[in-house]
Amino acid sequence: MTAVPGYGPFELHTDPSAFGLVTTTVSSDLGSCVARHPPARQSTIATVFLHGAAGSWTTWTPLLLAAREDGVDLGETVLLDLPGWGSATLAAHADQTVLAISTLVRDVVFRLGYTEWRLVGHSLGGFVALHMAATWPERTRDVGLVSGTTFSVMRTVEHPLRRFGQLPGFVMLWRVMQVLAPLGASGRAFVRGVDRIGLLRLATSPLFRHPFRVPRSQIDALAHELRPRSFSAAARATRAYPAEALWGAISCPVRALKGDRDVFVSPSDLDQLGRLLPHSVHTVIPDCGHFGPVERPREVLAALGFAG
Repeated sequence: MTAVPGYGPFELHTDPSAFGLVTTTVSSDLGSCVARHPPARQSTIATVFLHGAAGSWTTWTPLLLAAREDGVDLGETVLLDLPGWGSATLAAHADQTVLAISTLVRDVVFRLGYTEWRLVGHSLGGFVALHMAATWPERTRDVGLVSGTTFSVMRTVEHPLRRFGQLPGFVMLWRVMQVLAPLGASGRAFVRGVDRIGLLRLATSPLFRHPFRVPRSQIDALAHELRPRSFSAAARATRAYPAEALWGAISCPVRALKGDRDVFVSPSDLDQLGRLLPHSVHTVIPDCGHFGPVERPREVLAALGFAG
């Protein structure tokens, strides 16, 4: 298949000041959550970006660059590092439940002075976004899911062998992270070592449609953010989650999208979400893997309703 032009157009950025943002850290029993946000609030509504496992706030920077270049208004953006990722910490014996993560996100947004939010979540961040919309409907304006973790991952975590054929890429990565998690810092050092010898791009190639065209900064980010303990804890957080009971009550607008070569989200995920939320809007982005904000930022903006 011939690649569509425009793949991976921007590098990731690590300096929030390049986007006019400042940093605030909020701590809890779970750990900390780190926000990059405007220095002065002008609205009561925040557009909150929630990254996925093996990500951080920088996952969204190609999308921010595309929006700035194209004159797209994202509102007042709040980009978070969730506990255990990026600059945020995960307490040593914390019980990383979806409720605990969501509550800390809510507290951070409140601390910044916002009372309502638009939620945009990638992968695990999409799972958190749906939980927040179900838990605080009066605060939630709308939800955007970018390769959101939903039904297939939950079923696979419950029955990894039986469901291996549905999401083999997820199962293999999860199992490697489970093996490395007890090693602590040595497990993270192993991942960085794989990157130093030039194999991380190949090892993580299932995540991307064109792994050898992905910006180098994204591979560097994975070298730092593939954290075995945090990844394993994130997978556990989805176990036995009552998705249909909670998400079925969501009434705000929901837009869900995935790449056509997404190894973490199956076509049945969008179908099942559509049955549960008939008002939701779904998009499959061509020539794209699991990291849409990096691979196809302009197409993601359009699918989320930010750009026509």
